[in-house]
Amino acid sequence: MSRQKTLEIAKLESLFNRISIHHPFREEIANHLGRLSAGHFGESTADHYMKYLPGKSIQDIRLHDGIQPFQIDALLLSQKCLVILEVKNYKGELQFDLDHRKLIRTTEGKSEIFQDPFVQVELQKFQLQRWIQRSGLPTIPIYSFIVIANSNASLTFQGEDRNKRKRVLLVKQLPTHLTAFMEGFKGEDLWSDDYLNEFSAQIESEYTPYDSDVMKQYGISKDELIWGAPCPSCRLLGIIRRRDHWLCGRCGSKSKDAHLHLLRDHQLLIGDTITNAEFRKIAGVKTEYIARKLLNEGCSPNFGRTRNRKYIIKLLF
Repeated sequence: MSRQKTLEIAKLESLFNRISIHHPFREEIANHLGRLSAGHFGESTADHYMKYLPGKSIQDIRLHDGIQPFQIDALLLSQKCLVILEVKNYKGELQFDLDHRKLIRTTEGKSEIFQDPFVQVELQKFQLQRWIQRSGLPTIPIYSFIVIANSNASLTFQGEDRNKRKRVLLVKQLPTHLTAFMEGFKGEDLWSDDYLNEFSAQIESEYTPYDSDVMKQYGISKDELIWGAPCPSCRLLGIIRRRDHWLCGRCGSKSKDAHLHLLRDHQLLIGDTITNAEFRKIAGVKTEYIARKLLNEGCSPNFGRTRNRKYIIKLLF
């Protein structure tokens, strides 16, 4: 099963598609979306290679340690240890400055400095240990690796910490390197199958997805959004509703479900409740009857009196 698109990416995509091409924040939103999408692609690439590893793995962990939320790209489980994987989809020449704890990326002659990923995984380890303790589970060793998902990246290291060098892997090294690492543990098991199952179940039940308000983040008001049902082919907003379909006046494409994409964008950017009048305004639909018919396709049972009845949008992903 492929890794699901994050809620933040979905919101940014909707926002980008519904602002003017001349909007002052359009380029910044595009760059933000590009970074998140590249990271998601890298994590999905790592997921593919993790299928070859022994034992169980959990992807996209987001928990609360009692002080603040924390996120882990992937976690390998065994009865002897846990292994955190922090995935980076960086391209170009990557220099790990182990002495000064920073990562320098050079692409097309331009250098950028990033936070040392080892600082990140050390904090993740501390937070996961705290969460395990709060959950009442026995202590267990936790290790970590940095995974470079971009096959075009080149790695160099500055510093004498050989242990850290061994903890940076290219994504294609995951199956062989981590299989050998996991199988190298000897001695008694520290967690039983019951503990592993309990641990996995608690992670699933306490998962808290990051839900950002992208409209507020960029200071964009509802009035700045361009509404209308989208064309599935040319992406024009504001295609026309015919008797039993939507019709694009620019390319001639037809759609049976363009209103569902419109409702999804409203849900992501504004909220998951909408009235018949509000829907008619953003969809360009003229009659209450047609609007009610379309709303019933993408909404849960409504509530409220007829005049101000609210529909609960149930689409999202």
